Amino acid sequence: MKKIYSNISWLIALAVIITSCDSFLEEKPKTFLNPDSYYQNEKQVSAAVNGIYTFVDDIMDSDIEPGSHSFIFLEFMHGYGERMRGSGTQDLAQANSLLIADNNSYVQRFWETAYRAIENCNSIIEGIEGMAEGTISEAKRNQYLGETYFLRAYFYFNLVRLYGPVPLKLTPTRDVTDTAIELSSVDAIYTQIDADMTRAGELMEDMEWTNTSGRVTKGAVKSMHAKVLLTMAGYPLQKGTEYYTRAYNMAKQVYNSGRYTLFDSYEELRTVENSGEIIWSIQREADNAGNPLHSALLAYPAPVKAVSASAAYGGAITVTRMFFDTYPEGDKRKEEREFYYTQQEALDQSGMVDLGRLYIYKYWDQDAAVTGKSGANFTLLRYADVLLMLAEAKAQADGGTTTDADAIAAYYAVRKRALPEEVKPTSITVDRILQERFWELAFENQTWYDMLRTRRALHAVTGQIVNMIGYQTPTHTAPFTEASLLLPYPIREKRLNPNLKRD
Repeated sequence: MKKIYSNISWLIALAVIITSCDSFLEEKPKTFLNPDSYYQNEKQVSAAVNGIYTFVDDIMDSDIEPGSHSFIFLEFMHGYGERMRGSGTQDLAQANSLLIADNNSYVQRFWETAYRAIENCNSIIEGIEGMAEGTISEAKRNQYLGETYFLRAYFYFNLVRLYGPVPLKLTPTRDVTDTAIELSSVDAIYTQIDADMTRAGELMEDMEWTNTSGRVTKGAVKSMHAKVLLTMAGYPLQKGTEYYTRAYNMAKQVYNSGRYTLFDSYEELRTVENSGEIIWSIQREADNAGNPLHSALLAYPAPVKAVSASAAYGGAITVTRMFFDTYPEGDKRKEEREFYYTQQEALDQSGMVDLGRLYIYKYWDQDAAVTGKSGANFTLLRYADVLLMLAEAKAQADGGTTTDADAIAAYYAVRKRALPEEVKPTSITVDRILQERFWELAFENQTWYDMLRTRRALHAVTGQIVNMIGYQTPTHTAPFTEASLLLPYPIREKRLNPNLKRD
């Protein structure tokens, strides 16, 4: 079922932050919530924690230009997608040139979202841990604290991957004028993320692996922790075998739980929510918290015969023909209306409409095609991702190739769904697994992060895995360099904090 996290809950959580200052005009406000008196019962704790979830869906935020959502910007960073709709601003175009300015609106948006969420997490952790014993049950206390530690780690994980060294802040703000926080090293940030994920896992160890509410679960914690460890093993820290082994063991806990399974068909990725292959997703609801991706990814210009009631807002991004052609011959993901499509039934059901080229079908929502409003969830973690992480971690730990039975079974489960006739291999290489990640997780906001941690790219002509640095993807105007891998610090934040400088 859907779980909608109310904007009122966000305001409650924000009020807690605002009133964490030592004074407010030298007078105790009577209309603001005071954190010292707020955490008095389970309802208040629930409202505060629910508020953090509203920051997770900021990936759906956009400006007034159609198809300008934060999700789209991250899909331009890797260079395997192209925009059919013209862009009214330079902000998206900068991603294609790899020359991203510090006044880019996305640069500010990612930073601000993460730190607002982290500030809420810090306040909530302090509030819950300071509650008198017996105020809420131990099970609920562990659940809410586990969710909050996980979410703080999640937002720092996004920050450090996008910006590198960032300020590490683990306590609530007491003085809103205290903005000059020192940068912490990438190593220190990841160490804290690992610690927060570990703490979340301990707190939620006795919880259910799955639920249908959309809240963070034990399965989500362990799956995301595996991704963190896999990233720490790779670039930029390159902690190597120890962390690849940790990532493998963490992913294997999810694998051995038996609580997740790959869907039989790709259609179920679009129609089934909060169960099966879906581990964690952003919860949406058509009337009050819609998902813009169905309309943003429609054909543009709109075909003569409409295929969706949202046809005016398409063209945000689609797959390049070069990337599409790298999929293996006979791959079901290439079949019409699996991951991509070139034709669709007319809205008036008068026949098939030729769209003129390939478009992304992963976010097609049939309900939205009829009503113009999409309530489809947006998946952040799915089981196919975990299976490929498990396989990759073991292959990396074994020196680039593995014969480990579980790693091969995990890889083959994903591969066999795409290529049912393919024979199970007796060994797998890292490059083979990375190819599969490019193809399976395309346009799910995973590819750019994979490229950052592996420094590898998919060659758009040969389909082989190549070194990322020096390679130019189809829609980029320049090859990747080390300098192009991190976003600049936002100009507004640099004015507030003079410590935001890179060597």
